Amino acid sequence: LLWTNNIMIDQHNSLAEKFLKKGFWLYLFSFIIAPMGYIIKIIISGELTVSEVGILYGIISLITMISAYNDLGMSESINHFVPKFVTEKRYDKVKTILVYAFIAQMITGITIAAWFFFWADWLAINYFKSEDAIETLKIFAFYFLGINIMQILSMFYISIQNTFAQKIIDFVRMIWVLSIVLYMFFWNMWSLIHYSYAWIGWLYLWILVSLTLFYYRYLKKYLHSEKILWDKILFKEIFKYWALVFIWAQAWVLLSQVDMQMIIVLLGTQDAGYYTNYLSIVSIPFMIIGPIFGLLLPLFSEMYSKWETSKISLVKELFVNNFVIISIAFNLFLFTFAIPISYVLFWEKFLTSWMILQYSILFLTFNFLLQINFNILAGVWRVSERVKIITLAVIINFFTNLLFINLIWVAWAALATWLWWVIIWIMSEYVIKWEYTININWKNILKNILILWILSIVTLYYFWNFTDFISQLSRDIWFWILFTIWIVYFCIFIGINYGTFKNFILQIKKLKKWS
Repeated sequence: LLWTNNIMIDQHNSLAEKFLKKGFWLYLFSFIIAPMGYIIKIIISGELTVSEVGILYGIISLITMISAYNDLGMSESINHFVPKFVTEKRYDKVKTILVYAFIAQMITGITIAAWFFFWADWLAINYFKSEDAIETLKIFAFYFLGINIMQILSMFYISIQNTFAQKIIDFVRMIWVLSIVLYMFFWNMWSLIHYSYAWIGWLYLWILVSLTLFYYRYLKKYLHSEKILWDKILFKEIFKYWALVFIWAQAWVLLSQVDMQMIIVLLGTQDAGYYTNYLSIVSIPFMIIGPIFGLLLPLFSEMYSKWETSKISLVKELFVNNFVIISIAFNLFLFTFAIPISYVLFWEKFLTSWMILQYSILFLTFNFLLQINFNILAGVWRVSERVKIITLAVIINFFTNLLFINLIWVAWAALATWLWWVIIWIMSEYVIKWEYTININWKNILKNILILWILSIVTLYYFWNFTDFISQLSRDIWFWILFTIWIVYFCIFIGINYGTFKNFILQIKKLKKWS
């Protein structure tokens, strides 16, 4: 199907078919890819010092934050405009926006990469306060160059809803980086520099595979004969959205990375090492809930371009009522077993990460809720509201981080994080609730909270101080203990939600009537 389909987006499939078919590829590869990512992080955390882990992931965080400026809002513009242009069968416009994005990102990308390379000594000494960061910064200058191409191609596959292509390329990328890391591990080549080169290796292999697929599947078939439009009206339309998203993207990425950067500046790379592994643990629920969220923006954009606004409300209701209870189950499990999970994943030297985890994990549900609302706002061309909300959140988050990190240490950076999750969700819900109203199944949500909280309290009552006996058992044994507990926990969760999931299947069957 990947190579024989005659249309760029399978617009004629029902909404249910799109979620089931594309969701299948998202989850299949996510369940394969995610464990690879954790194996890589586990190996790196075991072989490097806490401070070196902080340097490596601190530099990655800094590059992610700066990429918002480098991107100039074009990635989000691709995600918004490409479904619209394909619906109109204007492949010349599709080609045009891709060319605009490439030119913009290459100009800024080369400039910023040169800054990383030639100012590496100054950044290492004055920002990271470690000479160990000098060579790593120079290596990641080349990483920054490649990530520009990656952003454009990745967002293009998301916008045309080709989840198979998107995930098969990610699969090849993870196989490659895991192979490099394992090679270094078994041949005792582990060092901060070697692991930095591993990042360069996977990125450029990803680009090679992705460009090959793009050329044969899309450029040669749809875009090769199309002209690039240097049209003022089209440029103005794209630029208007582009400018708004540029402001929003800067604010959003700054918001997501400001904690790490402030910890590096105020506390140092060792505390940043604890914090980055906390972020790895807190991202576990995204393995289940996250992949399907990648479909929301292009689907909302496509629905809105066809004036099918009732579908947007229907999809939001499905996501809120079914994925919220899943996120609650994950959050309470991670809260209850934070200490042994930190021990199993990252060894005893990273047990501090569990403390940070417990400050924010219970509020992660608000992150999923705000993502649904923000995808709606983007899909229906209401980017300015997102800009205002995120800008306010950035200001609040900066000052709460400044206060909490200075006074009460790194764990309270997580407190600042969940504060902005809640604030953003409340503001975004206020903006869209009148247009996209839904019926929330509060009875089922409260039932899940009550039952799962009782299980958590009982567990913590009998095993409240895991640190007293955590090292008495090996990490392997603790892994199987946690795995067994999770199976039992999962069965209880399915049991109390049998009626809800049965109704979910009926709702999916209803969606088959929507073309």
